[in-house]
Parts: sequence; C-alpha cells; structure tokens
Amino acid sequence: MDFAVTVETLDDCAVVRVSGDLDMSGAAAFEEAALAGSRAHVVVDLGACTFLDSSGLRAIASVARSAERVSIVATDPGILRVLEITALDDMVPIHPSVESAR
Repeated sequence: MDFAVTVETLDDCAVVRVSGDLDMSGAAAFEEAALAGSRAHVVVDLGACTFLDSSGLRAIASVARSAERVSIVATDPGILRVLEITALDDMVPIHPSVESAR
C-alpha cells in the first residue's frame, strides 16, 4: 500500500490520517502535515497504517512535543505493540477510534 497522509480539520482538533507505511520515506511529510494545522489537539489516526518504524515513531514523538495535546488512534495489534515496546503509549494516549480520541 502506498503511503498517504491527509488532514481533516474539525472544530476541536485536527485529524491526521496515515495510510500505508509510516517509515523514513514518509515521516517528514507526516510531521509537516500534522503540525501545519496548528490546532491545539492533534489526533493521529493510524487505523490504515500498515507499518511503523523508528522514523515514524520519531515523527509522532516530535508532533507530541510540539502540539498542545496529541492522541493516537490505533487498533492493529502490530502497531499497538510497537507503540507499547517503545513506550510511546506512555507519552501519548491511545484510543480505539477518532470519536473516543476527541
């Protein structure tokens, strides 16, 4: 699956949706898109993310340090395991849906 990142601006947050692999080739585009909306709350939707490497993790952590509030949406067991192993789930709350993350 090809990498894509889209941003949907809602009243209370910006939802950054990632599809495909969030790796070295897409990490900078993800970070730029996530920070461009300048919303106080950024929801990173990894529902369609198929792979997450250290570059993607670094980009998510960078967004978490820069934004006022960040939430992650993830349900894939492999993605959840990576977030857990790296303790990113201690830094950013993980939710099962965009609605619960808002």
